[in-house]
Amino acid sequence: MNIRPTILPVSVLLLALTVAGCSWYDNQTTFFNTYYNAKRIMGEVEDEFLFQDENKRVKPRVLVPPIEGVDTKTENNNSGPPVFLRTFIIERAKLQPVATKVDSILIKGSKILANHPKSNYVEGTLFLMAKSYFYRQEWLPSQQKCIELIERYSEGDYSPDAHLMLAKNYLIQRKMSQGRTMLSKTVDVAWFKDRYDILSEAYRLQAELSLEEGDVDKAVQPYKQAIAQSEDSEQRARWQVDVASLYYRLGKYDMAERAFAKVFTYIPDPLAEFESLLYRAASLARLGRYQEAERIFMDLEQNRNFDEWSSYLAAERMAMDRLQKGNINDPSVIAQERKADTAFIGRPELMAQAFQKGMELYKQSKYEDALKYFAKAKVVRTPVYDVANKYFTLIKQWEEQHRKINQLALVTNERAEFMDTIRRNRSKEVFSLGRVHEQMGNVDSALAYYRMAADSTTADDQERARYLFSEARIVRQKDPETADSLLEVMAEKYPKSEFARQAQTNLGYTADVVIDDAAELYRSGNSFRLVKDYAYASRQYRNLVQQFPKSDFAPKALYALGWMYEKDIGDKDSALYYYGMLVESYPRSEYAREIRPSLEFALAKRNGVEVSDSLLLRDLDKELYDKAKAGELDPLQQMIKNNQNALQVTGPNGALPNIPGLTPPGADGKPASVNDMLQRQMKGLQQGALPGTMPGMQKDSTGNQQPPVRKP
Repeated sequence: MNIRPTILPVSVLLLALTVAGCSWYDNQTTFFNTYYNAKRIMGEVEDEFLFQDENKRVKPRVLVPPIEGVDTKTENNNSGPPVFLRTFIIERAKLQPVATKVDSILIKGSKILANHPKSNYVEGTLFLMAKSYFYRQEWLPSQQKCIELIERYSEGDYSPDAHLMLAKNYLIQRKMSQGRTMLSKTVDVAWFKDRYDILSEAYRLQAELSLEEGDVDKAVQPYKQAIAQSEDSEQRARWQVDVASLYYRLGKYDMAERAFAKVFTYIPDPLAEFESLLYRAASLARLGRYQEAERIFMDLEQNRNFDEWSSYLAAERMAMDRLQKGNINDPSVIAQERKADTAFIGRPELMAQAFQKGMELYKQSKYEDALKYFAKAKVVRTPVYDVANKYFTLIKQWEEQHRKINQLALVTNERAEFMDTIRRNRSKEVFSLGRVHEQMGNVDSALAYYRMAADSTTADDQERARYLFSEARIVRQKDPETADSLLEVMAEKYPKSEFARQAQTNLGYTADVVIDDAAELYRSGNSFRLVKDYAYASRQYRNLVQQFPKSDFAPKALYALGWMYEKDIGDKDSALYYYGMLVESYPRSEYAREIRPSLEFALAKRNGVEVSDSLLLRDLDKELYDKAKAGELDPLQQMIKNNQNALQVTGPNGALPNIPGLTPPGADGKPASVNDMLQRQMKGLQQGALPGTMPGMQKDSTGNQQPPVRKP
């Protein structure tokens, strides 16, 4: 009767032992058959990437100060990852040798999740899979595994790692808001789990994000807060080195020097001690306090604990010598470089020094010399690798463009029959050289080459739209009116070009814009004149006169035509011709009244007519009149000079000022002045002319009349 109460506890105990045994067996088989191998393979993969050495950071960091007047940032567009995250992205070439191992980790991880979903190794498996996807640059699967781990094991051992990796995934995909939020959560979890390694990396990412925004105070604030909260004096020293390093990278050497000195208020480990002393001395050197820096360098040399890092000391000594000598080509500096290159081959810290010297040569436009140092700086992966590679590539492109342009110049002399084709090709290469200069930061040189490309190509070259667009883009900051003029030329002359469409958008034109009023034609003519396209400028001015002869802009256009031929082109015959048309067609306009005295005098002199003391000439300035009669001065030239400000109208609604004119001679039928002679001459020229065409004028391919060209 007492057997049944005894059997029940025993059965429960046996069941519990069986379940525990099954769980133990499941964990053991999972670990030894799958998880252990997956973790071992991940270690081999990361050894191949050299990640273990990088993450443990058993070597001092390489700090590169900013270089004044030179952009040391690499290109970064909104679609790519932030520059500071690129060090975490495994290149395809580096992944290739271990790709099968990474695939194996994913396969083993999938088996564990499918066959052992309750084992103790699921958390570690999820993190191994997240890392594998991350190394394969499959951000979304990696992101999903991190989220899965965080949701299932929010307080697990891998939770801080998963939070940090999830933040990196967001930032690499440029999900900046989510990335910042996750970094903040990473800090909280890392504090909770006492994971100072995760904390340091999260703070560094937060600092880099703040530096991208130009907020230095926000960049150092997390470190300062961590130092205040932590009770670990050794860790506080490391974070203090991080703060000082930020100041050094930004070129705030006085603040960096004080921050490095503050490291010793804590208890630094040997690495933090060496870094703080080394870069404190470097900061002092850049502040011109060479004796203080030298004392620290000597102390470091005498400390046997730092022998393995002697290459870092040699690198910073080289930098101080360059600063102290003030001449990067000083023989002693060159000798020290050669000695260091021989003693420490391929060291990142020396590559950084090579980069800095290369940038100094680059600032002096010694591109060939700088190229050698940039080549040396990109031998191994360092903080300056990307920017060194950028300038190395730009200088090689600069050399190649000059070679192409010189070759085309030689071909021009040999193959004159292909002149137009060669001109177009040469302009294209000149434009490419301008783009290289713009990337190099030489904006003035870039603008000069863009203009050269636009001016040197043929009129029918559609690529000219690209050249003008690039010129307008640079000019806009200083002269928006000229930039608009360039865009108007493109919209008018190259309407089918993609750049012309962009120009029309920038100008606010509709899709099918047509210049259909006098003001627009006048503005268009001015735009072409500004870019020295005188044929099109002349066409627009003449179209205005022909289409809108009663407009107030018509005499203004004839005045502008005369001015353009007189001052811009240097063709006085055509200038007098258009001034004559102005006086004949619009005798009472302010422009005709202004030009008439000088025009009459010029025509009289040309026709050998003796200048009489007429009513018109008496109204000239006495000194000008006396000089004109003596043949010392051309009144036409003097009048234009006196009113040059009024003539240089570039705005679309620009109006010439009201200039007091001269009363036209009385219409009594008698030749009262040289103006009457001019009228008779013009009427005589019209006789026998083709309808709508003045003698001496020819129609171009567009049907527009061209002014007479003076024969040599």
